[in-house]
Amino acid sequence: MKKNFLHIHDEFEYTWLGKDNGMIPIYMSEVCGYNSYILTNDIKHELPDVFRSVHIVKVKRLFKKIGNFAYFIKLLRRLNIFKYLIKNAKEIDVLMLFHISRCSYWYAFVYKLLNKTGKVYIKADFNLEVYQKEIRRLNTKSRTFKDFFKKINEIAEYKKRKKLVTMVDLISYETEDSYNEMKYSYAGVDTKGKVIYLPNGYDNLEIERNYKIKNMDNKKNIILTVGRLGTEAKNTEFLLESLKKIDFKDWKFYFVGSETKEFQIYKDNFFNKYPYLKEKILFLGEIKDRKKLYSLYNEAKVFVLPSKWESFGIVMVEAMAFGEYIITSNTCAANDITKNGEIGKIISIDEDKELVNSIQDVINNKIDLKLKYDKTLEYVKKFRYENIIKNLNEGLKWKK
Repeated sequence: MKKNFLHIHDEFEYTWLGKDNGMIPIYMSEVCGYNSYILTNDIKHELPDVFRSVHIVKVKRLFKKIGNFAYFIKLLRRLNIFKYLIKNAKEIDVLMLFHISRCSYWYAFVYKLLNKTGKVYIKADFNLEVYQKEIRRLNTKSRTFKDFFKKINEIAEYKKRKKLVTMVDLISYETEDSYNEMKYSYAGVDTKGKVIYLPNGYDNLEIERNYKIKNMDNKKNIILTVGRLGTEAKNTEFLLESLKKIDFKDWKFYFVGSETKEFQIYKDNFFNKYPYLKEKILFLGEIKDRKKLYSLYNEAKVFVLPSKWESFGIVMVEAMAFGEYIITSNTCAANDITKNGEIGKIISIDEDKELVNSIQDVINNKIDLKLKYDKTLEYVKKFRYENIIKNLNEGLKWKK
């Protein structure tokens, strides 16, 4: 009899089906033979009932008009998710949750209360630097009343996190640095034997079945970035300002992704100042169709992501699956993705001179893209979801 795998993720978005949120349930079904489900509030009404082999269970989100003035309101909004979990807990063999958080604690608590033999898997989606800052802040004295009350909330959050890691069966971290730092404990709680290294990956089954990867000679002189444009993390304004210093020659730069309203205004002002760059810098909008996005990856030679922070950076691994050369800021997964800079370029965060020089070196043929292409396609096999999911399934079996 097939086992049942349920991933709970509040406010799940359609584009996440192509990311780790969606890929793990898909591959647990297609590779490991589970009945996979995603349980969510479909607030945008964009999710299908079935995507590939995964059933998407959509429940109504409650109390939409009430602000988050208290933590229990966040739980009340998820009341229908809890109802589904209570009703079906005994039929769920593996419960997957994102983040070591208070919300994850309550889902895991209810599930374990009703199904003591079921397994809870936490995908940490973890930023080691942020975690270390939080721990340091918890260990410092409050200087103001505002800091005092903020710390009370943070302490309550960490108490629930510590309880969560004691009850879960498996925790995965996306980067080797995070795994090595966290494999024995979380905030002082022993986690030895329940932690694995599990990087994010790319949809290798889809790509290998449907695409012939173009060699570097058949690609176009396109540099690409993909993400939520204008968000603080993606650092899009910094990237755009750096591009005005580039001599593009016969190259073009493509931006793909939804845009914040603030960035739309910023972009319009930018092109009013530099109208001649409209032919070299193109904004393609959000591409939800994975086939169109993969085709664009297949055309481009270079991928750039100068983020201020990332828990991983899945889009870079997707680009690597098509042989693209990676230029990335020094976020927590940069070394993992570029093989410590061997197959890509790591730049300092917010250093425009480094970014400009790295892009210009590509355009000026100072980088052997053909050599990087061959090394990239070999190295990216490490991130095939087919292999990653087998490791996850083994981790679930291994834990008593």
